Amino acid sequence: MKSAKETACSMMVGAIALGCFQLSTAHAAAVVQAEPAVVKAVPPSYPRAAERRSIEGSVTVSIDVNADGSVAAVNVVSADPAGIFDTAAIKAVQRWKFEKDMPAQGVLKTIRFKVQG
Repeated sequence: MKSAKETACSMMVGAIALGCFQLSTAHAAAVVQAEPAVVKAVPPSYPRAAERRSIEGSVTVSIDVNADGSVAAVNVVSADPAGIFDTAAIKAVQRWKFEKDMPAQGVLKTIRFKVQG
């Protein structure tokens, strides 16, 4: 049987993710969520102006995933160079699909843009 301290700590985990430092290793492992796998990654369109000028770069996005595997929200975390590939990355990621029954927030993915040829 759990002590009163362990029970209170376990109840707090549901409301405050990892907010209780008193968890044992076994309990801590139970609250760490696995990241949903990408099932369908739609490639972004290379912006024509960037392609003509042979500009390459990357965009890191934060993705919120619904329980059905669809993308709920996409936000740019960083981009290099800034403002060149942001829109193309967001439009592509909005069409991605993730594995079902694994809703998540803040899944970080980096999309790299490289000129082919």
